[in-house]
This record gives sequence, C-alpha cells and structure tokens, in this order.
Amino acid sequence: MMNDQAVFTAQLEMIAYPNITAHTETGAHLTIETNEKQRTDPAFWASVSAILKAKLWVPVSKRLHQLLDSDWLAVQTPAPQLRLG
Repeated sequence: MMNDQAVFTAQLEMIAYPNITAHTETGAHLTIETNEKQRTDPAFWASVSAILKAKLWVPVSKRLHQLLDSDWLAVQTPAPQLRLG
C-alpha cells in the first residue's frame, strides 16, 4: 500500500472540464486537476463519469491533486533472487 500520508481518499462530486471536484473522507472539498493527456482522452472521461455515477472512492495525490493511475497500490520492488549452486 502507498504511504497513507501521500494520498487522499476522495469521492467525485462533479465534472467541470478540465477539472473534477471531489470531497475527502473528512468532508474537505478539493479540485482534482487533469493533465494534458487526460484532457484529450475520451476513455478517461468515460471512466471518470462511470466512477462519479457509481460513487466510488478513488485515490488522489495530496501533492498534485491528481488521480492516481496505480490505485492504492505501491510499486513493488522485486524479490531478491536466490542463487543456486
């Protein structure tokens, strides 16, 4: 899991292109900013619309106020390799 201090858990409230408004578990409101690639990606907007409609909670970067594409999972480091023989 990611460092809990680096991520907001947010529920989307409204899409106001190019931004998305949401609220955190504590009720704080925030604006999720989209990047240039997301702004021109119809699949991204279809996904965000489905997330909004389903009222799902999503991870948002506290530093950048952007949706995380890796969900709440942290990048795993490879397990050490055993040397045989």
